[in-house]
Amino acid sequence: MQLGWLNPVNSLAGRIFIWFWLVLMLTVALTLLLSRQLIEDTDIRRLPPSITAQLQQQILQWQQLPDTPSLLQRLSQQAEQRWVIVRSRDNQLLTPQLLPRNFNLNWLTELNQLNRPRLLRHNNIHLAGPFMLQLADEQLALYQLRQRPSQPWWRLSSLSEPILVLLLLLISAAASFVLAISISRPLRELLQQNLRFAHGQLDSRVEQLAKRQDELGQLGRSFNTMAERISALLHNQQRLMRDISHELRSPLARAQLALGLSERQQDLQQLPRLKSELERLEAMLDELLTYSKLDAGQYQLQYHPVDLVALTEQVLDINQLEADAKQQHFRFQAPAQVWLLADSHLLGRAIENIVRNALKYAPTNSHIDCTITVQAQQLLLTVRDYGPGIAQAQLSDIFQPFYRVSDSRNSQTGGTGLGLAIVAQIIRQHHGEVSASLPAGGGLQINVTLPLPPPNQTLDPDD
Repeated sequence: MQLGWLNPVNSLAGRIFIWFWLVLMLTVALTLLLSRQLIEDTDIRRLPPSITAQLQQQILQWQQLPDTPSLLQRLSQQAEQRWVIVRSRDNQLLTPQLLPRNFNLNWLTELNQLNRPRLLRHNNIHLAGPFMLQLADEQLALYQLRQRPSQPWWRLSSLSEPILVLLLLLISAAASFVLAISISRPLRELLQQNLRFAHGQLDSRVEQLAKRQDELGQLGRSFNTMAERISALLHNQQRLMRDISHELRSPLARAQLALGLSERQQDLQQLPRLKSELERLEAMLDELLTYSKLDAGQYQLQYHPVDLVALTEQVLDINQLEADAKQQHFRFQAPAQVWLLADSHLLGRAIENIVRNALKYAPTNSHIDCTITVQAQQLLLTVRDYGPGIAQAQLSDIFQPFYRVSDSRNSQTGGTGLGLAIVAQIIRQHHGEVSASLPAGGGLQINVTLPLPPPNQTLDPDD
């Protein structure tokens, strides 16, 4: 059975459990101690003969006194009066001021009935006796009184019952208050930052709560992750809307210009230009719709066995005519077959976007290298052109929608600015990775890594 959740360092449940358990143990300990305080600790023991002889020798000096008042006067003159005197005739206590209020006098009566001196231990009082003394016509029973030294203030046994109860209440209240603060303070921080985030302060994060190692810390880190993702989505949405507005404005303006010229000149010379701009708008809207569905996770992938080599050859054949027009040549290196589970339609579109991107920026009479290699449980697809390339700092930015890197790679080349952004979304949904690199010799290389099925899984091409 896993008991890691009881760890008081990394678990809020464990901390609450340990806290209440300690308070309960403290309560039980103080209750037992209090109950012992309320019960009288009294017993009668044998008095050692040496002490008996010493005390009897001390009493012999008082036998010469004429009466009981003389004895009481003699004892009152001593700096520390330690003798309790009881008149045997009527068991009257003659020195009541020496005994505490709650002392049970029946214990003196019981001692008085013994045939030899004994030691009475009653709470903090020790009484040794009785020692019989005859003065005039009265017989007295003498008991030597000794009190144990007072206990230090920090010894619980020395505290009175009300103080013990008050101490128990204070300790329990302090422990409960600390526990309540340790839970409520981070929750208040989370509530405040949540309200700030809801009011549009997208940089709101919980700092102290996220540092905790318990469930509240996990909650704080989850909130920060959620806030970062929502903030990124909102910023991307705002940037995408700006880019869409900018990208759509140019072909619309050119189409309106072509229509205006056609109306003025009363001829159809501008119709091809108008048709080209409308086709560009249609392509851009199609790319934008595809990117939006992929970005929102609304595109349901249809997985089935796909031979990536055959799929890539098909894409190259489709684009061969455009490559021939620019005197560009494909060089394809790959194994005979490489099977994986994928959506052939989307994956083929991603490969075509990469190939067409290379065709746009590769110079005339150049090569476009396409290779497929298998490494462990992954395959690597690379497409390289020998064009002008891009800056090192822009390698990751080209997968953002409508990102422009330079004059050689801009909208004048005929692209919509969404091709590589769609590639990134498609590869990400296939649990792969896409990146760009600058190979030696110039140009730009797009690298796609996709996972292969386990070795013991056989893919049936007819499924």
